[in-house]
This record gives sequence, structure tokens and C-alpha cells, in this order.
Amino acid sequence: MRKPKFDPQTLLLIQRDYEEGTLGLEDIGIRYGCSGALVCKYARQHEWRRRRQTTEAQKRAMAAPKPRKPATKIIAQRLCKVINRKLDQMEKDMASGALSSADLERDAKTVASMIGGMQKVVQVPGEDKVMKPDDANAGAGNAHEVERLQREIIERFEQIERRRASETGSG
Repeated sequence: MRKPKFDPQTLLLIQRDYEEGTLGLEDIGIRYGCSGALVCKYARQHEWRRRRQTTEAQKRAMAAPKPRKPATKIIAQRLCKVINRKLDQMEKDMASGALSSADLERDAKTVASMIGGMQKVVQVPGEDKVMKPDDANAGAGNAHEVERLQREIIERFEQIERRRASETGSG
């Protein structure tokens, strides 16, 4: 099929229909005796801008509430609980003697990784440093929680090391 040559006036009509966006490409092509692909080709060549018509499905999608991202406080609390559970498990394993030094080292790395995640959670967006307790930002309470958790972890590791030293010294 030969592509039809359009006079300037017909091209203006095609452009108007294309830019209005009320008709599909195939419908415009049928109206002017060509294919929708040819209409699209003319539009690209002449840099026509198509006004998009929003479908009902698109309108519903735009009106639907966006899923909320969990608040950093909730995430920080969950991470605290996970870290505390891990530390409790490490203490139990140490007490029962089921935790070897390799296991202790692996678990310590796991806890350190979780603390790193905690620090990223309470980090202020756009900043490279973790919030300080004296920040006047709304999330400063999370920074207090991180520091408290870090102190608690250090204390627990020191207790584990003291127990281990006393067991090896007496054994």
C-alpha cells in the first residue's frame, strides 16, 4: 500500500486530531485514509505533542491512596527487638556452652550489621551523618534509642567476655 501524500490543510487537520488526543491513532488513520503507524510517523517528524486523555482506570489509580512507608520509629523499634533477641540468644548459647568462638564472632558481626542498619534508619535524609542526640529534628528520639541500644550491646558483650574469661581461668 502506497502511503498517501497529504496537502498542508489535511496535515493540519490530522495534527489537530492527534494533538487533541480524543481519537486513537488507528481512528485518525481511518478518518484520513492511512494507517495509525503513518499518523505516528508524521507526528514524530513534525514533533506534534499529543494531549493525553486520562482513562477511568488511570483516574482511579491516581485517586487511590498511596501505600504508606513505615515510619522510621517503627522500623527502629523492630530492629531494637531483633537485636535484643539475638543478644539474648547469644547469652543463652554462651551459658550453655553451645557457642564456639567462631559462632560468637559470626553472631557479633551479625549484630554489628543490624546496628549499621539501625543507624541508616535513623539517618536524616540528605545527610551523610547519623543524627546526634542533640539534633532538634523530630527523629532525635530514635538517635537516643540507638545510643541506648549500643550501650546495652557493649555491656552485654563485656559480660559475655567476663564470663568466658572466668570459665577459662577456672577451667
